[in-house]
Amino acid sequence: MAQPFVEPVPPGGAAAAPPSPFETGMRGFSMGLSAGLAGGYLVARENGLNSSDWRPVVAGAGIGALAGGALGFTLGMVDNNSRAPGRGYLVMRGMSYGGGFGMVAGAIIGGLTALKTDKPEHILFGAAIGTLSGTVLGLILGSVERNPWAPAARGPTAWNLGIGACTTGQGGLAFGPTFSGYFGGGPRRHF
Repeated sequence: MAQPFVEPVPPGGAAAAPPSPFETGMRGFSMGLSAGLAGGYLVARENGLNSSDWRPVVAGAGIGALAGGALGFTLGMVDNNSRAPGRGYLVMRGMSYGGGFGMVAGAIIGGLTALKTDKPEHILFGAAIGTLSGTVLGLILGSVERNPWAPAARGPTAWNLGIGACTTGQGGLAFGPTFSGYFGGGPRRHF
């Protein structure tokens, strides 16, 4: 009986080799396909969804898949020549998982809305909006995720994402994203 292939664990708890550009490119294909389908669906339903509105959906899927694959492969090639490889893979993984998470969450919200309105098309609409929103959120989170393939940083590092309040020019209160970090020696920086 053949044993399944199990990737060997490097000694001393070291991270495995960084992914190849093709692996990152394949993540890009899947991410682009789902985002392209969602975008194509939103374009097709602009004036109501008809049986002849399949062309924007197919075009969105094809263009999205090719663009995502090209983006993923390019990020993989850049990673391949980087001192700290793996960032492109983390971005593509975040976008793929974020799009999938958003699709499921959007379909659930759309389904609950469809129960109230008796319009089942809300399920697809929610899934499309969720896919695009999740893909963007995955891009952001994948960009700031800790890179296990990066060399160890000098000194202690810490960073926080949050929401902060500030006063507007008219004296009102406004909320916005905040980023603060401490990267090695020197004062803390707030952006």
